[in-house]
Amino acid sequence: MKKPVYCFIDDSPFELKLFRDIIETRFPGIHFIYAGTCTECDDQLNDLKLYPSLFILDLYGREGLQENVSIPQKELLEAQINKIPDLNIAYDGLEKYNYNNNLQANEFLKRLFSILNEWRNLFSEQCVSLDQGSRFGVNNLLHVRQNYPSVTAVMYTRKGLFTDAVTLSRHNCDGIFIKPPGATDEDIYGETEKQAESLMNNWNECVRNNYCLSLQKSNFHDKTPHKLAEVLSRNKHQIVTDEEERERISTLLYSLQTALSTDTNISTPGINALIQWVTFFYSLS
Repeated sequence: MKKPVYCFIDDSPFELKLFRDIIETRFPGIHFIYAGTCTECDDQLNDLKLYPSLFILDLYGREGLQENVSIPQKELLEAQINKIPDLNIAYDGLEKYNYNNNLQANEFLKRLFSILNEWRNLFSEQCVSLDQGSRFGVNNLLHVRQNYPSVTAVMYTRKGLFTDAVTLSRHNCDGIFIKPPGATDEDIYGETEKQAESLMNNWNECVRNNYCLSLQKSNFHDKTPHKLAEVLSRNKHQIVTDEEERERISTLLYSLQTALSTDTNISTPGINALIQWVTFFYSLS
């Protein structure tokens, strides 16, 4: 049985190496594809005759709107920072809310966020000036939706903002995940090691939910997809520890594989990818 395929697309060589060093080594049951662009990823999938179960997409990257970019002069950036309100704006006049702690807390947080919002705007302006932005990730998501409409796609970002999440929700992104932070490369490696298991569990949940929904919506000529969807909707631990349930899943997968019909709205490569993923997820082989 082939391994399920997860594609990681990021324009940073560091991020690709980090993922390969930390994530791939911990999950040998998955075939990972690494690429800097969607086109590069497509070429690899076609050459290897593989079909993915998951796309993990970087959000921020070169948008291609400017050719010559350079970081701002420190003095100019400091001048912009000096215009951002200080903490006084968060505290001035708060005593008039002393009669109600909840109202006072809400007012304080509202003011504090207004300071944060200024920093957020400054960050966004710098991204634009450096031709770096979320359009890179959104375009990759749109590419996946057009070419692999049934495949799970999540964002994996260290620089994403709440406003980016709003945009991604409009394009049916299946999940948004934060890359482990760190002040140095060593810190980032360390944090990624700590979070690797949790990240993979969450990504697998996104795939499971997406497959479950796809099976429920399928127009297959028999009830096999709906029976399999019911299994996928249940607690994983209860299934992997029950030999009868594991045998039942294997039977359903066999039925799905041998009864492919033009009535289904899941492509044959998509069904094969689903079977590979379910076999991996429930440790059936």
